[in-house]
Amino acid sequence: MNLSDILKDSEYKLSQFKPDEVAWLEQSIFLKSSTKGDVPYIRCLVRGKDIKLTPEEAVRQLYFK
Repeated sequence: MNLSDILKDSEYKLSQFKPDEVAWLEQSIFLKSSTKGDVPYIRCLVRGKDIKLTPEEAVRQLYFK
């Protein structure tokens, strides 16, 4: 899964983050099956649980990194 796919319909940009931070997040993405298809998730750095990876959550996790 690529972050640009997740962020494509939002106004979020990744230019303020280092390439290695973006690569880390992309490598951390995993998919869970749902009735609507596969949904991207990530393990939250703060809460320590699996959360749906929305554009807002992707940026939030990159700031925590």
